[in-house]
Amino acid sequence: MTSRLRKYLFTLAVPVAAIGMGVLWLPKLTGGNTTGVVYETAEVTRGPIRRVVSTSGPVRALVTVQVGSQLSGQIRRVFADYNTEVKEGDVLAELDTKTFEARVAQAKADLAAAKAQLANQEAAVLKAEAVLRQAERTIERQQKLADRGIAAQSALDNAIRDAEVARADLAIAKAQVENAKAVIAQREAQLEQAEIDLERAVIRSPINGTVISRTVDIGQTVAASFQAPELFQIAQDLRRIRIEAQVNEADVGVISEGNPATFTVDAYPERTFYGRVTQVRLAATELENVVTYTVIVEASNEDRKLYPGMTANLQIVTAERDNVLRLPNSALRFKPRGEAAGGSSGNPADRVAQMAERLKVELNLTNEQVATLEEAFRQSMARARAERPQSEAFGRSQRSGGDQSGAGRFMKRIEQIVEPMLTEDQRPLFEAWKQQRNSSRAATVWVLGPNGQLEQRFVRLGLGDDQFTEIVGGNVEAGDQVVIRAREVRS
Repeated sequence: MTSRLRKYLFTLAVPVAAIGMGVLWLPKLTGGNTTGVVYETAEVTRGPIRRVVSTSGPVRALVTVQVGSQLSGQIRRVFADYNTEVKEGDVLAELDTKTFEARVAQAKADLAAAKAQLANQEAAVLKAEAVLRQAERTIERQQKLADRGIAAQSALDNAIRDAEVARADLAIAKAQVENAKAVIAQREAQLEQAEIDLERAVIRSPINGTVISRTVDIGQTVAASFQAPELFQIAQDLRRIRIEAQVNEADVGVISEGNPATFTVDAYPERTFYGRVTQVRLAATELENVVTYTVIVEASNEDRKLYPGMTANLQIVTAERDNVLRLPNSALRFKPRGEAAGGSSGNPADRVAQMAERLKVELNLTNEQVATLEEAFRQSMARARAERPQSEAFGRSQRSGGDQSGAGRFMKRIEQIVEPMLTEDQRPLFEAWKQQRNSSRAATVWVLGPNGQLEQRFVRLGLGDDQFTEIVGGNVEAGDQVVIRAREVRS
């Protein structure tokens, strides 16, 4: 290969037909062969970010009532069919009522007989009272005769015995009256039950709605034992529906009531429907070691295009931002080889300068404050380097402790250095800056410098979706080209 060609390859930049995407060829000479590193880049842009959870579930009516029969019998008439609009109290079907009418007639006859028996028992009470009065008068006569010596003592004793028997007969008659009253109450209850059964032979709609299922025909026999057989299903109001979506346990934590959702159904693939999460059920469902939770999404169905049982493919929006600075997720996954990076942006001095510049912009620091800040940073880092050998072993054992990490200690030092020098107007800005850092995470991206070397940039990340991640802080701007991948090409 000629030196002229090598020089041409060294400076060649190949554009890629995609927005914000490009490649750069960086050749190396190895043993007579040219090895080129091609870096693909993407542009940092502004735009929306939507974090969504994708799932699916069946469409259901808000309220579905299963209408059954509490009685056994033969269906004589059916008044409702599929899709019939019904109101509360409308007759849906009717059992053969002859048996139930006969039971009502029998119960009425039994009640009449019980009332007649009560009348007889009340008459028996009157008779027993008359007999008792007669026995008491006989005792009085026999007592007078015995006092005059005319009647024998045995006659008086017989009169007393007859009176006692009459009292017992009266008590029995009164008890039989109470028994007859109880029998009447029993017969009345039996009549009421027979009338209820006769009324239940006519099956009515318990709600206003639409019949979505019918499982009986005229002449069919239904048998009600421990559970009422289902005859109809009625959807209360199909102008609003709900979707029972199954969400994986890894995603359910970001879903809350009120989250908006969009969904489609296979019947109308070009149409998007809109709903909102109304409930996240706590009961888990486990199937083949996969745990899911039911999330209820309600939606309007005024035109009744959505039918119960349809499968809805949902996108539940758990968070969204508009017009935010964002970069492709592939830029966060890119890690260069050691010799490819210039490393000029990753040394401590550059980090100090970058942090000071960022604080200057975000906190409106004066030039004097920035100079003081940089000097304090340098002194703090010098002390940290001096103390490191003494605590190296302990530091290694505690490095996984989160708050005790190097990044955590560095941020603590920044807060201790910055806070005393702030004015009253700058303190609220500093509190907002700290809150933003606590709610975001740090990351590193790489850009190509003017000399073709990789330069490291530090960013703070916010919301992310499948394609982009929000940048909430750092030294990248819209229009910057970040590296997303690299590959070697030999020629």
